[in-house]
Amino acid sequence: MLWTALSAVLLVLSFPPFDAGWLAWIALVPWIWSISRATPRQSFLRGYVAGLIFFGGSMWWVGLVTIPGVLLLVLYLALYFAAWSWLANRKKSLFILPAGWVALEYLRAHCFSGLGWNLLAHTQWNFFPVIQIADSTGVWGVSFLIVLVNAALAAAIIRRRLCKELVVAALIFAAVLGYGAFRMSSQKKLDSVKIAVTQGNIPQREKWDDAFMDAIWKRYKVVVHDAAGQKPDAIILPETALPVYWEEPRVPERIAEWVRTNKVPMLAGIPTADLQTEQVYNSAVWVGADGVEQARYSKIHLVPFGEFMPLRPILGWLKEYFPIADFSPGRQWTVFSLPPISFSVLICFEDLFPELARQFVLRGAQSLLVITNDAWFERSAGSLQHVQASVFRAVENRVCVGRAANTGWSGFIDPVGRRYGAVKLFKPGVSIQPVWASGVRSIYTRTGDWFPWLCWIVVVIIGGLWKRSNS
Repeated sequence: MLWTALSAVLLVLSFPPFDAGWLAWIALVPWIWSISRATPRQSFLRGYVAGLIFFGGSMWWVGLVTIPGVLLLVLYLALYFAAWSWLANRKKSLFILPAGWVALEYLRAHCFSGLGWNLLAHTQWNFFPVIQIADSTGVWGVSFLIVLVNAALAAAIIRRRLCKELVVAALIFAAVLGYGAFRMSSQKKLDSVKIAVTQGNIPQREKWDDAFMDAIWKRYKVVVHDAAGQKPDAIILPETALPVYWEEPRVPERIAEWVRTNKVPMLAGIPTADLQTEQVYNSAVWVGADGVEQARYSKIHLVPFGEFMPLRPILGWLKEYFPIADFSPGRQWTVFSLPPISFSVLICFEDLFPELARQFVLRGAQSLLVITNDAWFERSAGSLQHVQASVFRAVENRVCVGRAANTGWSGFIDPVGRRYGAVKLFKPGVSIQPVWASGVRSIYTRTGDWFPWLCWIVVVIIGGLWKRSNS
């Protein structure tokens, strides 16, 4: 149990705020060694304890929003570690360990609305040659490689000699590095525009307090004016930057006045409402340089227990314990036009979902913008862990990503995953940088999540053959 706990601690250290991503390449070795000497039941229990330590240690900041919520979340997420630990104990093939890990990560990212936060691949967000395979396999291929290396190292330690598993893993790792070097050297820049991302740094406790309403409007008016003075092609405000509804009296007029004065189009993160159906949406409204609304996007993938209550007739009582809004999901895959390029918007944790970003690119988006409000998590590592997902959306689809976050991380990511033009965390500010079309449609964009489905096939087939051979 202690060896398994050590692996969980090493995994925690691999993520922000510690960000020692290199530890991920050895973090699972003590765990694998431990379960090689255990029964399936012991392996499941040890995996569950590892999950409790990892998810509790890396995502404790969810407790800043809801303590009952973080307890339930950690208890649930730990089951995925337990399932992998049980599977790894019964494995008869090197590849079933990484395939099983990816299959379960993919399940976690989709089950019960999905939470692809702190995937193992995210630890490598600074190791650019390795993460380039995401343009073919998605983020899942990087997780596969990390577990493969760990499994090979563990096999060598258990057998106390150089083994074929270690040789195979080394060859695959070398091939991935070679592919990454090739991709990084073959990037092209086509049409570009200058985008200004803004960061208001409004504390969450003030955001919806009427006493701070005028101060928030003034803060963003100053930030927008500062940005316009540097003549960008567009100005981007974070999610719910302005704590009002678009349909409230004089709200469109005030924003139109900003835009006409500065003569720069603006994308404003702001709630909207359908006055006929009384539905409300978490939206991004695109206002042209003439001050007239041109298009809007309403968030498609809402946060369960945060922006809506799933299974309301059964779970409605939980609203007493969770700060739950009552948004409705959007239905339109909006692609905005900012000649000579086009872009789409991901709101809040939508950038955790590879398929969502991919669908926007397939519909014509040449770049992506993420607008979010991570002030909920105060000064924790939540903001940095969140941007890790954006890095992979950029690489998967070979697009630039701009991020405007209320408290940060705000800045830009190029199609290789390199970050540039960051605004200092937890400070108001603006960053103006070019984003461009790469002219590349990646394998991942064209084919989607084929790799995790292949991993599921590997788990089912190899696991099934092993079971029959021992029956």
